[in-house]
Amino acid sequence: MKKVKIVLVMAIAMLGVTSAKAQVSFGVKGGLNISEMSLDEDVFNTSNRMGFFAGPILRVSLPIPTLGFDVAALYDQRETKINDETVKQQSIVIPANLRLNLGLSDVAGIYVAAGPQIGFNIGDDEYSLKDLKGSRENAQNNFQLKKSVFSVNVGGGVNFGHFEVGVTYNIGISNTAEVKDFNSVADKVYDNRKAKSNSWQLSGVIYF
Repeated sequence: MKKVKIVLVMAIAMLGVTSAKAQVSFGVKGGLNISEMSLDEDVFNTSNRMGFFAGPILRVSLPIPTLGFDVAALYDQRETKINDETVKQQSIVIPANLRLNLGLSDVAGIYVAAGPQIGFNIGDDEYSLKDLKGSRENAQNNFQLKKSVFSVNVGGGVNFGHFEVGVTYNIGISNTAEVKDFNSVADKVYDNRKAKSNSWQLSGVIYF
């Protein structure tokens, strides 16, 4: 709950500092991501899968030179293959980024951005996996996606006219999922495995 409050408070604070001199732009953002989910490599084989995201975005250029921020509400879908089982994560994510804008000309410039992001799972949250390595070959596991995930974005890009193209690295702070072995009471207590998910994102924005 604290993580949700951090993002919401930051977004509200950003909106509160706008003035009549601030330039506000609404747009649509979309792009691709490649997820990197970390798990115990001695037990689970994982591979990255392509995903996508899309949704509305608000960008504000502050009266303070070069500074601004953006807030978005995006549908985000990520996939990871774990021991031949495809795990699909469907979320609504809310990133709030502080931006440093550097103009190269009257119509083009570059920017760097960073800020927190909260994601809310809206898809399936439970999958069944098997351990395929070592002595746990027949173990049945329950893979549970968390209902909310806190992460941080760091990235940058270029803007020209009403268009913007950027690259972002999304860093998972909280656990994305948890693997539990339900074969015994002892496993239930001691054999939990946490999973974090990072993602490279290539995005494009059109502002109206």
